[in-house]
Amino acid sequence: MSPGAEPAPASRQRNNRRHDDAAEVFRLLADYAPVMIWVASPDTRHVYFNRPWLEFTGRAPDDELGAGWLEGVHPDDRDVLLATYARGFAAADPFETEFRLRRHDGEYRWLIDKVVPLREGGVLQGFAGSCLDITERAQADEQRARQLASERSARALAEAATQARDQFLAIVSHELRSPLNGIKSWTHVLENQLRDADPATRRAIAGIMIGVEHQVRLIDDLLDVTRAMGGNLGLAKHPMALLPALADAVEGLRATALEKGLEVRTDFSIGARQVHGDPDRVRQIFVNLLSNAIKFTPPGGHVRVSARAEGAMARVEVSDDGGGIPPEFLPYVFDPFRQADPSVSRRSQDGMGLGLALVQRLAELHGGHVTCESAGPGLGSTFRVYLPLIRETETRVMVEPTGQPGAATLPSLAGIRVLLIDDQREARESLAALLAQTGAVATTAASCQEAMAHLAMDDGGDETEVVVCDIAMPGEDGYATLRRIRDWEARHPRRARRPAIALSAFTQREDRARALAEGFQMHLAKPVSPAELVTVISGVVRAMRL
Repeated sequence: MSPGAEPAPASRQRNNRRHDDAAEVFRLLADYAPVMIWVASPDTRHVYFNRPWLEFTGRAPDDELGAGWLEGVHPDDRDVLLATYARGFAAADPFETEFRLRRHDGEYRWLIDKVVPLREGGVLQGFAGSCLDITERAQADEQRARQLASERSARALAEAATQARDQFLAIVSHELRSPLNGIKSWTHVLENQLRDADPATRRAIAGIMIGVEHQVRLIDDLLDVTRAMGGNLGLAKHPMALLPALADAVEGLRATALEKGLEVRTDFSIGARQVHGDPDRVRQIFVNLLSNAIKFTPPGGHVRVSARAEGAMARVEVSDDGGGIPPEFLPYVFDPFRQADPSVSRRSQDGMGLGLALVQRLAELHGGHVTCESAGPGLGSTFRVYLPLIRETETRVMVEPTGQPGAATLPSLAGIRVLLIDDQREARESLAALLAQTGAVATTAASCQEAMAHLAMDDGGDETEVVVCDIAMPGEDGYATLRRIRDWEARHPRRARRPAIALSAFTQREDRARALAEGFQMHLAKPVSPAELVTVISGVVRAMRL
């Protein structure tokens, strides 16, 4: 026996004792650990479970060893868990997984299992896992997931409702505007035919026109307020002088005020100072405020409009000595559909209570705000609009009252041939009669098919033909009709390319943008002003001849 060989058995015994001691220490520590611990041999069989594990499951050690512990795993988690273990054991790297294990009282609890390989001298000795009960966290996560899903569902429903509302309003706008177009056109035809009529007839015609314009304003306000409340009111903002928009609003309503016996006083010291705004919407703010003041001021009263810089803000003030506002109603004056006296039988003023709500929202969209003051009923009211200024200059400008402008002379359309395409008979015939009074030769078509039939019969004369086409038509709409016309023109290159004007009850910016993108030269909103239609037709023809 070689030197040193004799004590080997004693060394192995000491090593075995140390290994047993280490195993005993591990078991002792594991049994008192605050987590559930298991150990698996290199062949992945579970060979040990600590006391917290056994107390959790309420089973004997022999029941858990091997694959017995799997009986307590939730059936829905078993296959996934075994697949995760198989991948982790094969890689022999640390990994973690989550599963549900049945507690001694029958309740399944969520555990997170963190597994590490056990090595000694670089040799894999097995695996150990530590499990922690995370049921409360898992339930909270599940609750959050359900809440998130519920919120997503609610958001989707809200978006669908908003989209349905917008579509409904667009349809309502179209259906209300379209008949107004015929009423407005026929009224203008009557006005031209009855220039020498008696005062009562002329007053009747004027009353019809006033009613049409009133209905159009109500439709516009309803659509604008609804879109503003839904965050869908688009603005085309750029640097703009405030004074022209304000002066235009004042002069546009001065005749209305004079007719009611009101005096409009102005004091503008805003000069050329600018705001970052949408000119149409800024003017709309002032028009609504002035209209409100004129509406509630009795004959013989006064409406005062002033504008000045106040620090970094422009302050526009509209005040009156009219009916005033009760103190209890002041907090609600900008709420939509709210009026101080909602009683239908006692209301002395028309309107739906939308104008001031729209003023507030438009001011906010421009980075400003609006305030209201009133000492009470019969003591008038004062509205102030604040809009942020973007540059400095100070020049005092006084805008004095101007007389009623005379009616502009409309251009003659003599010799111009117009093709009117609209599925509504009243719209076609009223516009045709209107254009005939200006000297135009109007041909009507109720559909794309009729329009194409007219083109096929065209004699190819030198007279210019303008296409005025409705957009919302059944079957092939205005966009499809224009594409058909352009295709026909491409096949007949000797024919002039006809300018096309879109006439539509869809009046939002996106509607105008689409019409231009589709190839129309202009987009006119129903009910169209006769003067505007005649002027536009004359303009596109003149531009084509240049």
